[in-house]
Amino acid sequence: MKHSIENKPDYASLHVILDSGEAVVTEAGAMMGMHPDLKMSTNMKGGLLGAAKRALGGESVFLNTYTATGDGQRLDVAPSAPGDMIHLALDGSMGIMVQRGSYCASTPGIEVNSKWGGAKAFFGGEAVIMLKCTGSGDLWLSSYGAIHEVDIEGSYTVDTSHIVAFEETVDFTIGKTGGMKSLFLSKEGLVCKFTGHGKVWIQTRNAPALASFLHPFRRVQKKS
Repeated sequence: MKHSIENKPDYASLHVILDSGEAVVTEAGAMMGMHPDLKMSTNMKGGLLGAAKRALGGESVFLNTYTATGDGQRLDVAPSAPGDMIHLALDGSMGIMVQRGSYCASTPGIEVNSKWGGAKAFFGGEAVIMLKCTGSGDLWLSSYGAIHEVDIEGSYTVDTSHIVAFEETVDFTIGKTGGMKSLFLSKEGLVCKFTGHGKVWIQTRNAPALASFLHPFRRVQKKS
């Protein structure tokens, strides 16, 4: 299998060349183009319970699997949001926790499970259900904006809306940047405080900030 990420970091897209029998699993609707002989199947991963958890976490209920029927067959994938993509090669020794909307594609050796983030994630206003990716193979994640990798040795604080993924060796708690005054007036909101040793991937843009920026320009229809 050959793969590359192109058009970084604003409108990144994934391009894969598959040999016979090789396969790639993607989010529903991520396919941009494909060789006509690729075999596509749609599955509800994890059964009804797994699908319900994925829906609660803001993910697609169904995943598409593209399997090559011959050598040199191409698959082009693009995430829904404009932004960056990264490739992670998992060897089975460590899992990756992925924020909602950031999973794009993986090879069949990667198991994608929905995981309860706990009350700390719920009260943080983020996804109650996160995705835990484990196993061996290739994993591709997407973001809104460019992706920046941070190596944590001790502690590091990230705005909850900027998290893409983190290694499971890192622990986290949800809190505020300062007192209650700072919480409501600084426009920073709640943050995720990571501790331990491992990598965290963050995105340079976030959807809530974009919505706040666009809100004054909304066209409001006046009632007659």
